Amino acid sequence: MNLTQMKYFITAAKCLNFTQAADKLFITQPALSRQIAAMETELNMQLFVRSSHSLKLTPPGTVLLEEFERIYNDYNLAVARAQGSFAGLSGELNIGILEGAYVGDLFPGVLRYFDEFYSNVKINLRTYSFNALIERLYSGKLDLIISLLFDIEGREKLNYRVIEKTRDHVVVHRNHPLAGRDHVRLSDFREDNFLMVSTEDSEKSPRLIIDACKNDGFYPKVKFASSLQEEMLWVEAGVGVCILDTRNSLYKNTSVRFLDVDMISDPSLTLAWNTDNYNPLREVFIDNFFLSPSSP
Repeated sequence: MNLTQMKYFITAAKCLNFTQAADKLFITQPALSRQIAAMETELNMQLFVRSSHSLKLTPPGTVLLEEFERIYNDYNLAVARAQGSFAGLSGELNIGILEGAYVGDLFPGVLRYFDEFYSNVKINLRTYSFNALIERLYSGKLDLIISLLFDIEGREKLNYRVIEKTRDHVVVHRNHPLAGRDHVRLSDFREDNFLMVSTEDSEKSPRLIIDACKNDGFYPKVKFASSLQEEMLWVEAGVGVCILDTRNSLYKNTSVRFLDVDMISDPSLTLAWNTDNYNPLREVFIDNFFLSPSSP
């Protein structure tokens, strides 16, 4: 038995769904199932009751969850204290967040961790546009950014981890004639203004949307906004329609409707960093961001 297996078991026991747990652990579902089966063989006890529709802990599994969490937390506490004794782990960590993205539920756990073990560290959170995030990450002004996957993948010297898988929607005002539809095509909106950020704000987003419209047989009527926030205000006002993902802060706004549409891009919420810029606090943050209870 090792700490990695404990982590796998704890995650599976909390999710009670091997597929969801595997996504959080960034491994495949079969790999997770093999690890759990190996643990059950080693311990000579059944940890989960499996059926085609559910996954439940057995009584021994419930006991082990409590004990393994204690052991795993004690281990992380010991590591944190050791790291905290290293004088280099102090200073600032600058994190940029895509404007309009709802991320408030992601930070409480990791911020509590830093407050407890690195109280002398200042974490700065700021919002920026797509391009401003990338520019500041390359220049070293930001240590980490939270943006959308399509704007990060393929860029040189950037590493990343997906925080949450999301998808695009066509967003319309609630009074739009198609607001009651469950699923739409982009071509259904050929007469509407397509609101989108300018290329100064995002190199990739407008091109992806325009290409998707052309693939659906038309060239959109484009109204460029100076920022994502302005685009969001315009769609709230009924000026046009736009493409936003499920992590956008308008998602639960009752003045607009998010309509299902075929895939346009992969807007999954993503944490990224520049491999050329090293801040020792960055790795501590990344590790605990994905381990903390507030992370998805």
